[in-house]
Amino acid sequence: MIRRILFICYANTCRTPAAEKLAEHYAKKYDLKGVTFDSAGWHIVFDNAQLETIEYITSKGIEMGDFRPKAISRSLVEKQDLIIGMERYQLTKIRNKFKDMKESLKGKLYTLKEFNGAGKKDLNIPDPYKTGKKQYFEILEIVEEHVELLVQKVKEINKVR
Repeated sequence: MIRRILFICYANTCRTPAAEKLAEHYAKKYDLKGVTFDSAGWHIVFDNAQLETIEYITSKGIEMGDFRPKAISRSLVEKQDLIIGMERYQLTKIRNKFKDMKESLKGKLYTLKEFNGAGKKDLNIPDPYKTGKKQYFEILEIVEEHVELLVQKVKEINKVR
C-alpha cells in the first residue's frame, strides 16, 4: 500500500509545492483515501512558495496559505512509501546522501514522469524559477498533468494490494 508520498526538488518553492497541493486536490477528486502528500527540497532559501506557484494553484481554487518549504531530511525520507523527484539528479542525491538506506529505498524513487511511464529520455521536469510567467505556468501544467496521473495510478495500485 502506498500511504505516504514525498515530492522533492531543488528548493521546494516552485514545482513541489504545486505537486503537493495538486495531489491533495486530485486525491479528493478521485476519492483516493488514506494517502498523505508532502514536499521538500535540498536548499531552503525562501519562506513561502514562489508567487507564480501561488497564483497558479489558487487559480485552480486550491488554498496555499499553510505551505512552508522544508528541507529533505533522513526522518522525512524514512517514513515515505514513494519519493517523487522532478529531476533524476534529485533522486541520485537521495541515494548518495542516504547510502545506508539503499535497501529500504528500492522501488520508492522515481521522477514524476517516470512513475507515470515516460521514456528514459524525457524524465525531467525543468525548474521554472526565473523563467517568466508564461513558461513557468507551462511547466506547472506539466506537473499538474503528471500529478493527476500519479493519483489515479496510486489509487489503482492501492486497490490491488
